[in-house]
Amino acid sequence: MNQRTEGRKTRRYPCYGPIEFRVQDWYTFTGRILNLSLEGCFIQPDQPTGYTVGERLNLRFKVNHLTFLVQCIVRRVAPDGTLGVEILLLSDRTRRQLKELIEELDSTTLRAQPSEQ
Repeated sequence: MNQRTEGRKTRRYPCYGPIEFRVQDWYTFTGRILNLSLEGCFIQPDQPTGYTVGERLNLRFKVNHLTFLVQCIVRRVAPDGTLGVEILLLSDRTRRQLKELIEELDSTTLRAQPSEQ
């Protein structure tokens, strides 16, 4: 699938790490982050959340020993319960750290791919 088909502004990178997220600071869900970009991520909750497209949530995730706290909006809810979220708000410091993490994920992805012959 190409970027235009997916409708994404930037490439997402596979990653893995624990997450916590909540709606309106009253109920916390846990799960895993599956991929990440500067604009959003794909997450797999440990249990059904009941989220719908357009709901806002606070998301805390950890990848490669770095913890991030961002405000997001649900953009996609898959039949299996996974969520595609867009990052709406993060601090300048968090944005810099996220860029560095994505550069690291990008270099790891490039090294893991077999060379084309």
